[in-house]
Amino acid sequence: MWSEKYRPGSLEEMVGNEEGRGKMKVWLKKWKPGTKAALLVGPPGTGKTTTVHLVAKELGLRLVELNASDSRTKEKLTKKMGEAIASASLFGGRSLIFLDEVDGLAGRADYGAVDFIKDAVKRSENPVVMAANNPEADEVRKLGSATSRIEFRRPDAKDVEKRLRGIAQKEKMAVDGETMEKIVTAANGDIRAAINFLQSGIPAQKDEELTAYDSVNDFFDAVDERSALKALRAYPGQPRDKIRDIFTAVMRSKVHEERRAASLDVLSRVDVLMGRIMKGKDWRLLRYLDPMLASELRRALGDGGPRYTLDAVPWPLQARIWNDSKKLKEIAALMGRRTGIGQRSFLVEDMPYVLLLCAEEGFREELVRSLDLQENYALFLAKESGRTARG
Repeated sequence: MWSEKYRPGSLEEMVGNEEGRGKMKVWLKKWKPGTKAALLVGPPGTGKTTTVHLVAKELGLRLVELNASDSRTKEKLTKKMGEAIASASLFGGRSLIFLDEVDGLAGRADYGAVDFIKDAVKRSENPVVMAANNPEADEVRKLGSATSRIEFRRPDAKDVEKRLRGIAQKEKMAVDGETMEKIVTAANGDIRAAINFLQSGIPAQKDEELTAYDSVNDFFDAVDERSALKALRAYPGQPRDKIRDIFTAVMRSKVHEERRAASLDVLSRVDVLMGRIMKGKDWRLLRYLDPMLASELRRALGDGGPRYTLDAVPWPLQARIWNDSKKLKEIAALMGRRTGIGQRSFLVEDMPYVLLLCAEEGFREELVRSLDLQENYALFLAKESGRTARG
């Protein structure tokens, strides 16, 4: 893939965030035991992780990389970070400890993870760098006293275009102005996505955008595959949002049982494809998503006539989610990160179905186990699933 072929080999080759990269390098050069950790905050795809890797490489540091969302307890962090914190490398040089996704610690402070990190920063013999996508997450704020914050922002569109033009020239690829504008807009400051889009040409196929409501319902009303494909490509949001909106409409509309089952089979395969794309960052596969929906899902639905509505979740449930339950928000944050869905979207669109499934004890217990939740969450989910079922 071009995104790997043209991965920056030095800080100078990166696009945007010159100030943030410079601050990171200066902080590391001045670091001494007892110094606060560096906390890189900013949207995904803005170069936080790449900066850490390249600075470590440039300064000759051994990189010890951990993911906080996978190590949310004191015990797990101690096991993975303990040796790196306490000593230099075998050859006498320093290590750079990188703790990514610290906003993935949501709901786990009572297990000692945040306190452990703050204490580890104070006594570490090696510099500690952390990264977070959401600077407003509770656990990020709790780490504030132990960190020096460095902001990363989405690069300017002109800088993204300049980078893409350079790659296109090397690949002997002609790209007209309109196509380039669509690629840059679709990537929204994510350089890796922009390069993948340039290689695949997906955004160049995109038609005029509609609202999500109009796009999904135009898809359901399409008289042929071509018009169905046009409606799907006009969807204004992310691909996973599009799949979720279609799924919600199919589930909440009066669709014949056999057609619903056939439609859900197609959507499950589409979701598997989306999972492969997200996990491997293989954006080329996106080209198959809309044609699959336009062909297979449209055929499965027949004239079933599902409709997408803006108020997919009953207001009483929405109010309870947002006003009464911190636990639901914590679960949504954890599950949202695993599925690539924002917390708010997961709460409003997906949590009602999760709660309905939680009426089954086996599903409920497996959910608590897989998310590494406290035991009292099982009782809480049992109570909430009963309230949801009653309506």
